[in-house]
Amino acid sequence: MNVKTTATDLPKATTDQKSTAPAATNTPQAVAPASPGAVGPIKNVSTPISSTATTDTTANEGKSDASNSPAVKAEKKPKAPTKMVMASAIYLRMSKQKDVTRKQIVEQFVTEAKLSAAGASTYYQLIKAKLG
Repeated sequence: MNVKTTATDLPKATTDQKSTAPAATNTPQAVAPASPGAVGPIKNVSTPISSTATTDTTANEGKSDASNSPAVKAEKKPKAPTKMVMASAIYLRMSKQKDVTRKQIVEQFVTEAKLSAAGASTYYQLIKAKLG
């Protein structure tokens, strides 16, 4: 009796088939020897990380960082205005006046904002371009 087997008669393979091999058992695996300075239990591949004891060297978990500093920082001083802020204020104040020249504004930058002549000239151009 000759029976022909076709592809439709064969069982279909799926990707979710379970392996017929027995479940892996905990077999001891080779572990490199610990260095002489090592402290604590030796961890190998079969030891889960969560089951090993850890030591907290910082002891800061859950605490704020401010409690660690020996001296609490003093209140911050308000910062002095920058040269650009001072120069902008001077420019706005002087540009409202009639017949004020560039030279006069640059001289005020030098005296009030303590800018150099070249810096004052540069600031004038930057502020004029920005504020119009």
